[in-house]
Amino acid sequence: MANQRFLIKSGKAISRISLFKRCAFASLHIFAFLLNGCATPTTLRVLDAETKRPIGGAVALAEWTSTGGFPGLSHTDTAKVAEDVSDSEGKLTIPGAIGFNALRRPHIKVYKPGYVGWDSRLIYLDCYKNDIKVARLVKRKDFSMKDQDIFLEPWDDDKHSYISHGKFIDDRVDFSDVDMSGDDSKYRRVIDYEIPFRVREHDLLP
Repeated sequence: MANQRFLIKSGKAISRISLFKRCAFASLHIFAFLLNGCATPTTLRVLDAETKRPIGGAVALAEWTSTGGFPGLSHTDTAKVAEDVSDSEGKLTIPGAIGFNALRRPHIKVYKPGYVGWDSRLIYLDCYKNDIKVARLVKRKDFSMKDQDIFLEPWDDDKHSYISHGKFIDDRVDFSDVDMSGDDSKYRRVIDYEIPFRVREHDLLP
Protein backbone atom coordinates (compact mmCIF):
# COMPACT_ATOMS: atom_id res chain seq x y z
CA MET A 1 0.00 0.00 0.00
CA ALA A 2 2.83 2.36 0.89
CA ASN A 3 4.46 1.61 -2.42
CA GLN A 4 1.21 2.36 -4.22
CA ARG A 5 0.93 5.79 -2.55
CA PHE A 6 4.56 6.47 -3.44
CA LEU A 7 3.95 5.51 -7.06
CA ILE A 8 0.82 7.70 -7.24
CA LYS A 9 2.66 10.67 -5.75
CA SER A 10 5.61 10.09 -8.06
CA GLY A 11 3.26 9.86 -11.02
CA LYS A 12 1.62 13.17 -10.09
CA ALA A 13 5.01 14.82 -9.66
CA ILE A 14 6.14 13.52 -13.04
CA SER A 15 2.88 14.79 -14.59
CA ARG A 16 3.47 18.26 -13.10
CA ILE A 17 7.05 18.29 -14.40
CA SER A 18 5.84 17.13 -17.80
CA LEU A 19 3.16 19.84 -17.87
CA PHE A 20 5.73 22.46 -16.84
CA LYS A 21 8.06 21.31 -19.62
CA ARG A 22 5.26 21.50 -22.19
CA CYS A 23 4.31 25.02 -21.05
CA ALA A 24 7.94 26.13 -21.08
CA PHE A 25 8.41 24.64 -24.54
CA ALA A 26 5.28 26.38 -25.83
CA SER A 27 6.41 29.68 -24.29
CA LEU A 28 9.78 29.40 -26.00
CA HIS A 29 8.06 28.78 -29.31
CA ILE A 30 5.80 31.81 -28.83
CA PHE A 31 8.78 33.95 -27.83
CA ALA A 32 10.75 32.83 -30.88
CA PHE A 33 7.68 33.45 -33.05
CA LEU A 34 7.50 37.02 -31.79
CA LEU A 35 11.18 37.65 -32.32
CA ASN A 36 11.04 36.34 -35.86
CA GLY A 37 7.88 38.24 -36.73
CA CYS A 38 4.28 37.18 -36.58
CA ALA A 39 2.12 40.11 -37.67
CA THR A 40 0.99 40.09 -41.28
CA PRO A 41 0.59 43.27 -43.37
CA THR A 42 -2.71 45.13 -43.14
CA THR A 43 -4.38 46.48 -46.27
CA LEU A 44 -6.50 49.60 -45.88
CA ARG A 45 -8.71 51.05 -48.59
CA VAL A 46 -9.10 54.83 -48.57
CA LEU A 47 -12.47 56.10 -49.79
CA ASP A 48 -14.22 59.45 -50.18
CA ALA A 49 -16.77 59.68 -47.36
CA GLU A 50 -19.37 61.26 -49.65
CA THR A 51 -18.94 59.52 -53.00
CA LYS A 52 -17.54 56.24 -51.59
CA ARG A 53 -15.04 56.26 -54.46
CA PRO A 54 -11.39 55.22 -53.97
CA ILE A 55 -8.87 57.94 -53.21
CA GLY A 56 -5.43 57.59 -54.75
CA GLY A 57 -2.41 59.49 -53.50
CA ALA A 58 -3.38 59.51 -49.82
CA VAL A 59 -0.34 59.18 -47.55
CA ALA A 60 -0.40 56.94 -44.47
CA LEU A 61 2.00 57.15 -41.54
CA ALA A 62 2.17 54.30 -39.01
CA GLU A 63 4.14 54.59 -35.78
CA TRP A 64 4.85 51.85 -33.24
CA THR A 65 5.93 53.07 -29.80
CA SER A 66 7.48 51.46 -26.73
CA THR A 67 7.44 52.59 -23.13
CA GLY A 68 10.54 52.54 -20.95
CA GLY A 69 11.76 53.80 -17.61
CA PHE A 70 10.37 53.40 -14.10
CA PRO A 71 6.82 54.06 -12.85
CA GLY A 72 6.37 57.81 -12.59
CA LEU A 73 9.45 58.36 -14.74
CA SER A 74 8.39 56.44 -17.83
CA HIS A 75 8.91 57.72 -21.35
CA THR A 76 7.63 56.76 -24.79
CA ASP A 77 9.98 56.09 -27.69
CA THR A 78 9.34 55.56 -31.39
CA ALA A 79 10.14 51.91 -32.12
CA LYS A 80 9.20 51.71 -35.81
CA VAL A 81 7.81 53.94 -38.56
CA ALA A 82 6.26 52.93 -41.88
CA GLU A 83 4.63 54.92 -44.69
CA ASP A 84 2.66 54.11 -47.80
CA VAL A 85 0.68 55.91 -50.52
CA SER A 86 -2.71 54.67 -51.71
CA ASP A 87 -2.95 53.47 -55.31
CA SER A 88 -5.68 54.16 -57.87
CA GLU A 89 -7.95 51.69 -56.07
CA GLY A 90 -7.40 53.51 -52.78
CA LYS A 91 -5.39 50.62 -51.33
CA LEU A 92 -2.37 51.08 -49.09
CA THR A 93 -0.45 48.60 -46.96
CA ILE A 94 0.76 48.85 -43.38
CA PRO A 95 3.54 46.27 -42.96
CA GLY A 96 3.62 43.68 -40.22
CA ALA A 97 5.86 44.24 -37.20
CA ILE A 98 8.36 41.86 -35.61
CA GLY A 99 9.34 41.18 -32.04
CA PHE A 100 7.31 42.81 -29.30
CA ASN A 101 6.09 45.48 -31.74
CA ALA A 102 3.86 42.75 -33.18
CA LEU A 103 1.88 42.90 -29.92
CA ARG A 104 1.37 46.65 -30.21
CA ARG A 105 -1.11 48.38 -32.48
CA PRO A 106 0.49 51.26 -34.42
CA HIS A 107 -0.87 54.78 -34.40
CA ILE A 108 -1.92 55.49 -37.99
CA LYS A 109 -2.60 58.80 -39.71
CA VAL A 110 -3.81 59.25 -43.30
CA TYR A 111 -3.89 62.51 -45.20
CA LYS A 112 -4.54 63.91 -48.66
CA PRO A 113 -4.89 67.59 -49.59
CA GLY A 114 -8.52 68.58 -49.91
CA TYR A 115 -9.63 66.20 -47.17
CA VAL A 116 -9.85 66.10 -43.39
CA GLY A 117 -7.04 64.00 -41.94
CA TRP A 118 -7.83 60.53 -40.61
CA ASP A 119 -6.46 59.23 -37.31
CA SER A 120 -6.77 55.71 -35.89
CA ARG A 121 -7.34 57.09 -32.38
CA LEU A 122 -9.28 60.33 -32.77
CA ILE A 123 -11.86 61.88 -35.11
CA TYR A 124 -11.63 65.54 -36.10
CA LEU A 125 -15.15 67.01 -36.22
CA ASP A 126 -14.60 70.71 -36.77
CA CYS A 127 -13.43 73.77 -34.84
CA TYR A 128 -15.21 75.78 -32.16
CA LYS A 129 -16.98 78.80 -33.60
CA ASN A 130 -15.76 81.06 -30.81
CA ASP A 131 -12.17 79.83 -31.15
CA ILE A 132 -11.11 78.34 -34.49
CA LYS A 133 -7.73 77.42 -33.01
CA VAL A 134 -9.29 74.62 -30.96
CA ALA A 135 -10.40 71.38 -32.61
CA ARG A 136 -13.47 69.43 -31.58
CA LEU A 137 -12.35 65.81 -31.26
CA VAL A 138 -13.94 62.52 -30.28
CA LYS A 139 -12.35 59.13 -29.63
CA ARG A 140 -12.42 56.71 -32.57
CA LYS A 141 -14.02 53.35 -31.82
CA ASP A 142 -14.28 51.76 -35.26
CA PHE A 143 -10.67 50.87 -36.03
CA SER A 144 -9.56 47.28 -35.54
CA MET A 145 -6.20 47.10 -37.41
CA LYS A 146 -7.72 44.54 -39.75
CA ASP A 147 -8.25 44.89 -43.48
CA GLN A 148 -10.94 47.54 -43.70
CA ASP A 149 -12.14 50.72 -45.40
CA ILE A 150 -11.38 54.15 -44.03
CA PHE A 151 -13.24 57.24 -45.16
CA LEU A 152 -11.83 60.72 -45.69
CA GLU A 153 -14.24 63.62 -45.34
CA PRO A 154 -13.92 66.35 -48.00
CA TRP A 155 -12.65 69.66 -46.66
CA ASP A 156 -15.28 72.32 -45.93
CA ASP A 157 -14.02 75.90 -45.44
CA ASP A 158 -17.25 76.85 -43.63
CA LYS A 159 -16.91 74.01 -41.15
CA HIS A 160 -13.20 73.34 -40.68
CA SER A 161 -10.22 75.41 -39.60
CA TYR A 162 -6.70 74.90 -40.95
CA ILE A 163 -5.26 76.17 -37.66
CA SER A 164 -7.00 73.57 -35.49
CA HIS A 165 -6.65 70.90 -38.17
CA GLY A 166 -2.89 71.51 -38.36
CA LYS A 167 -2.51 70.43 -34.75
CA PHE A 168 -4.63 67.35 -35.42
CA ILE A 169 -2.64 66.08 -38.42
CA ASP A 170 0.77 66.85 -36.87
CA ASP A 171 2.60 63.54 -36.40
CA ARG A 172 4.97 64.30 -33.48
CA VAL A 173 7.06 61.28 -34.49
CA ASP A 174 10.65 61.25 -33.23
CA PHE A 175 12.40 60.01 -36.37
CA SER A 176 15.76 60.11 -34.57
CA ASP A 177 14.70 56.87 -32.86
CA VAL A 178 14.47 54.99 -36.17
CA ASP A 179 16.60 54.64 -39.29
CA MET A 180 14.77 57.40 -41.11
CA SER A 181 15.00 61.17 -41.36
CA GLY A 182 11.96 63.33 -40.75
CA ASP A 183 12.91 65.22 -43.92
CA ASP A 184 12.35 61.99 -45.88
CA SER A 185 8.84 61.52 -44.53
CA LYS A 186 6.18 61.56 -47.27
CA TYR A 187 3.56 62.33 -44.64
CA ARG A 188 5.38 65.40 -43.33
CA ARG A 189 5.86 66.71 -46.85
CA VAL A 190 2.22 66.29 -47.83
CA ILE A 191 0.76 67.95 -44.71
CA ASP A 192 2.88 71.03 -45.47
CA TYR A 193 0.23 71.72 -48.12
CA GLU A 194 -1.86 73.38 -45.42
CA ILE A 195 0.80 75.84 -44.20
CA PRO A 196 -0.21 78.76 -46.51
CA PHE A 197 -3.85 78.32 -45.51
CA ARG A 198 -2.98 78.38 -41.81
CA VAL A 199 -0.93 81.53 -42.32
CA ARG A 200 -3.89 83.17 -44.07
CA GLU A 201 -6.25 82.21 -41.24
CA HIS A 202 -3.81 83.62 -38.66
CA ASP A 203 -3.68 86.90 -40.60
CA LEU A 204 -7.46 87.14 -40.52
CA LEU A 205 -7.73 86.56 -36.76
CA PRO A 206 -8.91 89.64 -34.79
